Amino acid sequence: MAYPSYTPVRQQQRRRWLLTLLVAFIIIAVVVFAVRRRSDARGIADYLAVAQQVATEQAETADDLETLFVTVTDVERPEVMRRLDVLRVSSEGAVETLSATAVPVDAGEAHGYLVAATTSWNSAIELLDDAIVLVLDGSAEAGGTELLEEAFDFLRLGDLAYTQFLAAADGLDEAVPVGDLAVVAFSSDERSIEYDAQIVTLRLNSVYKLGELHDIAVTAITDPDVLGERNNVPVVPHSEQFIVQAVVANQGNEPEHLVSVDLTLIPTDGAEGRVEIRQTVANLEPGQARTLVFDTLELQPGGLYELVITAAVDKDEEPENDEWRMVFYQNENT
Repeated sequence: MAYPSYTPVRQQQRRRWLLTLLVAFIIIAVVVFAVRRRSDARGIADYLAVAQQVATEQAETADDLETLFVTVTDVERPEVMRRLDVLRVSSEGAVETLSATAVPVDAGEAHGYLVAATTSWNSAIELLDDAIVLVLDGSAEAGGTELLEEAFDFLRLGDLAYTQFLAAADGLDEAVPVGDLAVVAFSSDERSIEYDAQIVTLRLNSVYKLGELHDIAVTAITDPDVLGERNNVPVVPHSEQFIVQAVVANQGNEPEHLVSVDLTLIPTDGAEGRVEIRQTVANLEPGQARTLVFDTLELQPGGLYELVITAAVDKDEEPENDEWRMVFYQNENT
């Protein structure tokens, strides 16, 4: 699917829309919450205690986001997505906490700015998830860089709203025994990462292991196992039953679904028909392995066989480990 490119006009329109949305957040929050009249000092103290909790959590989220981008070249793709999910949950929690908080009328203006800040930061985190996936997996036209830019705009708007919140909160009752509010700045100049969409895109694209990687590998063991050789060909002892255990592993970084595993047993003398059996692994997470048992195989004593097991997925990056093969004799019945 092709995504439309962002022209300068569209970028200006997007930023105007973001600014309009920010102002709307503030106005709505002030109007809605200012009617909840709790103007006493105790009410202000309770509200500022919640605001301090939210601010502290958001300051930690800002630090964790910076760490994510600074260390992105040192971690695997699943870990990147896991950290983003943790940040999203934390950010959503701040928005939910504020929505359930009683707001004194005197704190209405400050609350409006705080709601605008947390909502903007939350929007940024949600956009980053999609943006990073597009950058890692998509082409230059996929729109990942533009989505990153939009997410970073939301971070800056949230920082601006939070600055206004601090100014408004500073004008509340000074007698209220509440500690200094935490300073939150996702896009501060003091941070070691510059939230520039082009730079971040180049940084993400420079790390191959963060890209989508599909790699299924298969190995197998037999029961009975190989015991010696004949003319450099492995020999398995005679047994009433011959069992093959195929071990299928996901060595990529993407979940794989409905992985077909095919076993083919070929008698080389042509006296018997070849045996073909298929089993399917419903789901295989990155790093996960499953053992499949093929226990309906019959061998003729003294027969020479070729055993082939294959497993593959679309876009497999390492096709050479998709197959396991063995030529062997079964010992005569003595």
